[in-house]
Amino acid sequence: MRIDELHKFSDGTLNDVRNALDDRLKGIRMQYFPSTIWRKGDKDRAAAMIQEIKKMLKTRRIMRSLEKFVGGRL
Repeated sequence: MRIDELHKFSDGTLNDVRNALDDRLKGIRMQYFPSTIWRKGDKDRAAAMIQEIKKMLKTRRIMRSLEKFVGGRL
């Protein structure tokens, strides 16, 4: 998955992806992850994707809040 494909997913899916990547970066072992060794480039790419997901979720939260404040879709 590339960063420019993140807009296709719902908030719940983005949260799951962000949490899974974050756990993987911190070295937490999960049974559903294959035990591969991550190179520095993989870790950097995952960290960039986590930041992008956080930014996208924050933007969506702000837009939802503004829509509630205004009373409809912008």
